[in-house]
Amino acid sequence: MTTLFEPGTIGQMNIKNRFVRSATAELLATDDGRVTDKYLKAYKQLARGGVGLIITGNFYVNPIGQAVPRSIVMHRDEIVDDLRKVVKTVHEHGAKIVAQINHAGRQCYPNFIKQKPIAPSAVRDMMSLVKPRQMALNEIEETITAYGDAARRVKEAGFDGVQIHGAHGYMINQFLSCHTNRRKAEWGGSLDNRMRFLIRVYELIRETVGPDYPVLIKINGEDCFPNGVTIDQSLAVCEKLDELGIDAIEVSGGIGETGFSTIRGDIPRDLLIKNRNIAEKILIRFLIEKKMRKNAEFSEAYFLPFATAVKKKVNVPVISVGGIRLRETMENILKNKDTDFISLSRPFIRQPNLVNQFEKGEKDPITCNSCNRCSFEMIIHHKPMRCYNKDTP
Repeated sequence: MTTLFEPGTIGQMNIKNRFVRSATAELLATDDGRVTDKYLKAYKQLARGGVGLIITGNFYVNPIGQAVPRSIVMHRDEIVDDLRKVVKTVHEHGAKIVAQINHAGRQCYPNFIKQKPIAPSAVRDMMSLVKPRQMALNEIEETITAYGDAARRVKEAGFDGVQIHGAHGYMINQFLSCHTNRRKAEWGGSLDNRMRFLIRVYELIRETVGPDYPVLIKINGEDCFPNGVTIDQSLAVCEKLDELGIDAIEVSGGIGETGFSTIRGDIPRDLLIKNRNIAEKILIRFLIEKKMRKNAEFSEAYFLPFATAVKKKVNVPVISVGGIRLRETMENILKNKDTDFISLSRPFIRQPNLVNQFEKGEKDPITCNSCNRCSFEMIIHHKPMRCYNKDTP
């Protein structure tokens, strides 16, 4: 049997194979964040497609942390019954499901959340041009509490675990980074202080869900940005989380401000300049696009070196993500014990039945070419999750 179909474990969660669907924005919920038939259908397709573990798209811990519309917001108890339907659907088809919880911080848009975004420090995002407001001390505590409340609702809904989003320039990553966290005293300065927000979030979640409930994290190996999180800093954070009892670590990289370094591949110009005025189109064409293309240069398994470095430092399972496309690459990663699970995102948008194709023996069934049209349409233009490649029927 190929290593891809050997069972794996994360904490007390048994997973039938080594495939993970990495968290992906769906934009399939209602405007007020309730589950729809289309949302249920998407998760049914993924579960039927054979993937062992599904990680949901962002469940935002409160409305002012919501980056994109038509997403699940975990600030009220009535969402629990909705989410039980999602869990039931996934379990009926043999997959496990973990809910990712997040606060977008400075990567929220003021016109969407109806106020200025909050962040560790008031540092302007030079890609979105949004300048957030520095969080007051009571807001830091309230946000930590919101993570704990969200985790409680996740467990009550029957999810197999919860994943803390600590990557890609969102709130937790903002606290970890010297670029976005310029505070002093207990929440900034030294790495120990900058990781305090994450550690407090983890400890509250663990206290809330209990010692045996799987708690995972998605974290950057590097921010790929000047003065951002480095691999050495990330390793120190991962070692601390391992010591505290985290159950698995998914290793990614990049932040939104770098211009899509989080997802390598093509930069579709038509979508980049869509709905822009003349001045913005000129600015993008001559000053921004070239830098974005450089940051987004694709090579297979582009974050694997970070994940492998983390694997050497921790005892818990490590999940690799980032442009893994070839069967041989996947099998070598597992055979060499570079990481324990293979996580994919864009390929599952195009082919939710992908794992079944692998299991039938197809050598390299992935047809996603990382054109990134799905990412641009969903994240920038707020269209629902699907493959927007021009050759898709």
